[in-house]
Amino acid sequence: MSSTFCLGQFIIPVSLPSPVNLTYDLPQLVFLQRGHKLVHIYCETRTRFGDLSEKQSQYLGPLLGPVSSCSTPVTCSEIPPNEVALVKLRAFLVTKNCITPQLRGCVFSRSEKIPEVQSAFAASEVELTPIWNYNPDVFFKIPHFTSRISPNSPFAGPPPTLSASLRQCRTNLKSHQLSALSFLLRNEHPNNNTKDLWYHDDNAWLRHYFDEESVSSETEPPEDDRSQGSILADDMGLGKTLTTLAFILATCEEGRRFRKADPENRSSATLVICPLATLSNWQNEISLHFNNHAITYKVFHGDDRKKMTKEDLQSSMMILTTYEMITTSGNKRHHHQLTIESLDLFWFRVVLDEAQNPITNRTQSIQNLHKQFVLCLTGTPVQNRLTDLQSLITLLNIHPWNEEWVWKCCLIPQMNVGAQQAIKTVNRLMQAICLRRTKEVLLQLPEKVEKIIVVNISPKWEEVSQMLHTTFIDLFGRLRTAGERWDSSEFFRQLTMLRQFCNHPLFARSEIEFQPEWRWQDSAKVVHLVNNLKVFLEGVRGINRTKAVVFSSFTGFLGIIERALEENNIKSTWLTGDDTPKKRDENLEEFRTNNTCNVLLASVQAGGVGIDLRCAQNVYMMVGTPQQRFRLLTDYTG
Repeated sequence: MSSTFCLGQFIIPVSLPSPVNLTYDLPQLVFLQRGHKLVHIYCETRTRFGDLSEKQSQYLGPLLGPVSSCSTPVTCSEIPPNEVALVKLRAFLVTKNCITPQLRGCVFSRSEKIPEVQSAFAASEVELTPIWNYNPDVFFKIPHFTSRISPNSPFAGPPPTLSASLRQCRTNLKSHQLSALSFLLRNEHPNNNTKDLWYHDDNAWLRHYFDEESVSSETEPPEDDRSQGSILADDMGLGKTLTTLAFILATCEEGRRFRKADPENRSSATLVICPLATLSNWQNEISLHFNNHAITYKVFHGDDRKKMTKEDLQSSMMILTTYEMITTSGNKRHHHQLTIESLDLFWFRVVLDEAQNPITNRTQSIQNLHKQFVLCLTGTPVQNRLTDLQSLITLLNIHPWNEEWVWKCCLIPQMNVGAQQAIKTVNRLMQAICLRRTKEVLLQLPEKVEKIIVVNISPKWEEVSQMLHTTFIDLFGRLRTAGERWDSSEFFRQLTMLRQFCNHPLFARSEIEFQPEWRWQDSAKVVHLVNNLKVFLEGVRGINRTKAVVFSSFTGFLGIIERALEENNIKSTWLTGDDTPKKRDENLEEFRTNNTCNVLLASVQAGGVGIDLRCAQNVYMMVGTPQQRFRLLTDYTG
């Protein structure tokens, strides 16, 4: 019997020794060294990345051994009994899609030392959580210690009072989903008061700043009830929808008690607002994972909303709707139609699916909704700027973090220059309201293979390509050099035409003097794609149903690809924004279940959010920017 176990994984924000901008596309392998006061983080070349906090260093440092000791990874199936260090670590520094760099690692220890190790992590306030798909073969067949977690741990499983509700779920939640469930329950507990964050020591500098400006009265939290809630920001593919549905089911009694306080104006329902593209996905998840009638819900969309009574909206466990249904958005033709805003109900909870960067007027409408709790679901809490994060926190309506001045005057300027006080403030806030886990190396997911294939334009069209590029450069380069004004709409029209020409010469036909008989073979991209698909679809060892997704930013190009596939007897179906919801669902179902339909042709805009394409093994991205390629690869592979 093994005496060495994996205790789980941890995530720790890294405190940098100086304002340093660290950005890596991939996790960086690191080791820890115990210093006299702090635990330092080094890369393999002994470059110092940063430090743990004083409290973390105080309790976790001794696990490494005496001062100056360094952490080491496991190298065999058993840690020797005479090992000085209490733990072995496999640790990485992760910077991509993080507000601040994070230290993430797996912890290994001998069985007799586990209580001491767990106590040290608890004292340091660093959560040690199970790895939901831990692979012992990667770590010398060392078993996971999940089964021995204390029953009082929030990661050991749902509280006993929730067990009856969760028995209605046909799918066993994974440990990371149970962890998320505990996090969401804690944030909506009556004893949880996020307003207290303002008075934490990490925010003393912020309070002092406004005291000096004599505006401290603006920072006092109001006495009335404010919406509270969470941000669940797990990577796409980690089951945010299932976790949210389990959360709604587990708290349905709280929703009913909420309504009883004012039966006329309150609704016990959780209002789920999602993009139209994911509406059917929520319904599919309910039927797939839960017993019949376990989650009672109504769909408030289109003509169906006319049939609903007020009682339907107030007594259901969940109301499923889209962002378009919140308000009329100034559409005079539909200003008499029923909207969520016009219902004027006090909702138990509002869930915002794909909550990142909502349209401004919709953001205001969401804020105007009367609700007790808010849950934001997003796979990308920060896409480009800190204002992305500000938008999400504003939706939670937590005072004073929903105030513009907190971000505009203090947090954003200070974060942009790497000020430690601002980093600590944002870290403290995010630890309280946001839970994010990513599909990194630590989860031992299958290896993602990415290939960038450069395809040369067909020799027949090289001269035309050179002419188009020369004309574009001569026109807009000359105007810019001369300081003359130029038509921006014409600039982007011609730039788009050049991009489309790289897909197929047909898209630049207005600029070409001769008009040949257009063929799909004129596109070197399509020729290469078809040849690759033919080899792939002949069969992959161990895969019974080979399926592939082809993405493009241009639906016209997808039409040319479809013609090429038809001529090569490759059946395909579509996923674009032009499809009706019913047609979209039918096409997706055909792709998932029909063994003869092997290819899905998808536009980037329609296929970029909330679509379950796990049945596909290959993704072909006929898109032009690295950002688009990275996101689609991250979302739909690995």
